[in-house]
Amino acid sequence: MTAGAQYRALAAILRTLPAELSGCVVTPERVVVFRGLSSPDQIFHRRTGTCVSWSSDPRDLLGGRLPDFDRESLWRSCRGEDVFLYPGLGLLRPGQFTALGPRATQTETYERATPLELPRRTTLREYARLTYDLLLEETRPCAGGRIGILLSGGVDSATVLAALAEHDADVTAYHMGTDDPSADESSYARQVCRHLAVPLVTVPRATDDDYFSTTCDFPHPFNHVWPRSLERVADRIAADGVRVVLSGLEGDTLFGPLRYGLHDILAGDIPLYEKWRMLRGLLGTRWELSRILRSARPSYSLYADPEALAEVELGSDFLVPVPDAAPEPYDLDFAPQEHTLNLALWRPRGIHLAKPLGGRPLRRLAARLPDVYRLIPHAGRTIDKPVLRLAAAHRLPPDIWRHYGRSWLGSPDETWCLRHPEALARILGAPDARLTELGVVDPRRLDEVLANPGALRRNAENLLCSAMVELFLRDLEARLGRRPRTTTAADDRR
Repeated sequence: MTAGAQYRALAAILRTLPAELSGCVVTPERVVVFRGLSSPDQIFHRRTGTCVSWSSDPRDLLGGRLPDFDRESLWRSCRGEDVFLYPGLGLLRPGQFTALGPRATQTETYERATPLELPRRTTLREYARLTYDLLLEETRPCAGGRIGILLSGGVDSATVLAALAEHDADVTAYHMGTDDPSADESSYARQVCRHLAVPLVTVPRATDDDYFSTTCDFPHPFNHVWPRSLERVADRIAADGVRVVLSGLEGDTLFGPLRYGLHDILAGDIPLYEKWRMLRGLLGTRWELSRILRSARPSYSLYADPEALAEVELGSDFLVPVPDAAPEPYDLDFAPQEHTLNLALWRPRGIHLAKPLGGRPLRRLAARLPDVYRLIPHAGRTIDKPVLRLAAAHRLPPDIWRHYGRSWLGSPDETWCLRHPEALARILGAPDARLTELGVVDPRRLDEVLANPGALRRNAENLLCSAMVELFLRDLEARLGRRPRTTTAADDRR
C-alpha cells in the first residue's frame, strides 16, 4: 500500500472517533498525532534529525533549553491575544493529523465541518429549531450520571442547561459570583436554575491579595484575568465529586458575528422579507451611514473597520509599542487558554470539560449559517447570536435570552487593580522583571500607569494579562535554568 493510500485509510478511521478526541498512534513505521474537529487539546511535535518527539505539554519538547521568544508574540500575549509562543514546535488545526516518519513529516486534514444541507432561504426560526434539536442530541450522552455545568449569565450556557433539564439530567450549576454590582450576573443564574429546577452553587471570584497565587502549572501564559477564580470553581466541583462538567463554550465562535455589513444582508441566503427588516434595522444602529455604505463591498466588514476596533481596544499604555504590528488576528482554531485549563486545572482534578455546542452536527450547522444570521440590528441595537437566543425563547425566562450588554464584567478586575497597584508593581516592575529585559514592558510608562487611577482602570485587563505572562516566564526559567531572550523579524532574517 502506498503512503497516500495509508493516509486515506487512516483519515477514514480518524473520522469515526469522537470529534472532541485528540491522541497519538505509534506504529513501527511512524508516529501519528491527531486533533479532533472539536477538540481543545493540542499535541505538539518536534523533529530533530531522525528523532521525533511529541507531547500535550510544549515544555516537554524544549530539550532543557529556554526558547528565544519572539517579542511581538510576547507583546500580543500581554494584550490578551491568543498566540503560540514556542518557536520550532509543530501544532495541529482541528481535524488534522501529522505523520512523523524517520525522514519526513506529513500533515493532512482528515475532517472538515462541511455545511449542513438545507433548503435555500432557510429562515432564522428554522435555524433556531435545528440548533436546539441538535443540541438535544449532543447532550443526551451526558445525561446518564451526575454532571455539572458552568453557568454564566449569558444565553449559551443557559441553553445547554435547558437541554440537560429536558433530559431530566442530574445536574448542578456552578456560577462564578462577585459582590461587584456592575458585574453581578447571579440574578440571571438564579432565574435559570429556578425556572429549570436545578440546584445552583455560587463560588465567589478571587478579590483578595492572593489574586496571582495559584497551584496550577501552566504550560502557556494563562493571559486572562480569572486564573485564581477558575481554580476556586474547579476545587469546588472536585470537592462535590462531579467528574463531568459542561459549558457554553463555542457559542460565541459558532453563532456570534464573524463579519457583518450591507453586503452580507444583500447577498445572504435568507428570505426577502427578512432582508428588508434587517436593512431598515441597520440604518438605526450606531454605525454611520458612510460606514454602512462601505460595507456593501464584500471585502469590508463593519466589525473589522479600524474605527470599530479602536472603540473596543483595551489599554496597553505600559507596553513598548510595536509600530508595524497588524491588527489582532482572530484565530478560531487555536485556543491556548482552553488547552491550558484542560491540562493544568480540570484534568489534574479528575474533571472532564465538555462543549456540546461544539459537536460535529452543530459545527456543520454553523458552517451553513449565513453571516447575516449571526447578528440582527433591532431597535437601534445589534443583537448577537440571534439563533441561540431564538432557540432559548419559550425555554428560558425572557430576561435570560433578552439579556444583552447590561453587565460590566471587567469591573471587579479594574477595582482590584485600583486597590492593589503595589502587587502589579511587585511583579511587572521588579528590578529583574523578564518582560522589561525583553523589551516588552516600558518601566517608565508602567510607573505612570500605576500612579494614575484613570490609567489603571483603562489598562487593568492587560496589566493582569501581562502579570500572568511575567509569572509564566519566571516559572519556565526556574524549570530550565536559563534567562529568556527574544528575537525579532530582523533577527530571523539574519
